[in-house]
Amino acid sequence: MVFLSLVLAMLIPTALSYDAAYDKVDANKVLADDALFRSYVDCFLDRKPCTADFSEEFKKILPEVIKEACAKCSEPQKKNVRKIVKALYEKYPDDAIKFADKYDPKRDYESAFAAFVAEE
Repeated sequence: MVFLSLVLAMLIPTALSYDAAYDKVDANKVLADDALFRSYVDCFLDRKPCTADFSEEFKKILPEVIKEACAKCSEPQKKNVRKIVKALYEKYPDDAIKFADKYDPKRDYESAFAAFVAEE
């Protein structure tokens, strides 16, 4: 019984959070390089192949990130998501709408996700 508890204790944090490798993504670097930022946006909107670091993985978890307002994100991941989403709306407002249409078409999660993005 103790062994089972230890195994569960080791597995639960992994199941309740995203890969710590995502913490190392430099959102400032992505935002400073318009071609790189555009490659992520194009990947997420199915316009081009996902070639940037972690872009394919991010695309897979985006629906859950939006639905749960980044509940499984670490603090660095939350900061990065906020920066990226704010920049998306500032730099590419039309794509931001397409992004919302794709990942939250009924706008079920819009208010909770917007509240999360607005946090500091």
